[in-house]
Amino acid sequence: MFNYLIRMHLPDRPGALGAVASRIGSVGGDVISIDILQRHDGVVVDELGVGLADDNLIELLRDEVLEVDGVTIESVRSIDGPLPDRNTELLEVATEFFEQHSSLQLLERLATRVHQSLAATYVAVVDLDSSEMVTCVGQPPDPDHLNAVALQSMSPPPYSVEEDGAVATATMIQADKLIIVGRVSPVLRDRERQWIWIMTEIADHGWRGRTPESAGG
Repeated sequence: MFNYLIRMHLPDRPGALGAVASRIGSVGGDVISIDILQRHDGVVVDELGVGLADDNLIELLRDEVLEVDGVTIESVRSIDGPLPDRNTELLEVATEFFEQHSSLQLLERLATRVHQSLAATYVAVVDLDSSEMVTCVGQPPDPDHLNAVALQSMSPPPYSVEEDGAVATATMIQADKLIIVGRVSPVLRDRERQWIWIMTEIADHGWRGRTPESAGG
């Protein structure tokens, strides 16, 4: 079985998703998961987890889906191993964060988890007092850009910046740290920004439970 995450824009009307699922089934595909990423102006952005018996079928599947009126495909991503399960991942995230022995390990694990979960270009953790980068996974932009993002993130909501969808942030209130997530493509949608915020909140709860000595490093 070959697994794919297919992100598409559908008209927000009854039957649109069913028509897409029917087209996927017509080429032998199996819809394993559906994640509603965003709703806006009569359009729904869905990410479907699809299993195919043969990876050569993906182009045929794409053509079939695009036959549905009003549907466009934003991205198709091949997944090694099982498709993501957010409920299971949430339990794993909570366990991992609370098992970290130092504040730096907690921040490093948070950055790694967000990077993996969102397939991000980079995830940087910045100290809000000093504006210095504490840890990073991936390739971050230059420090001036990171500082500009940090300043912009001070306006609500705390997990959403930049209209082009390339960057999202979340604040660790207890730790006084800012998580900056960048992804070139596809754009970060509302549901993904929420997911970043949830993981950051879990990490911040872990920070809250630490003694002053362990919180210092």
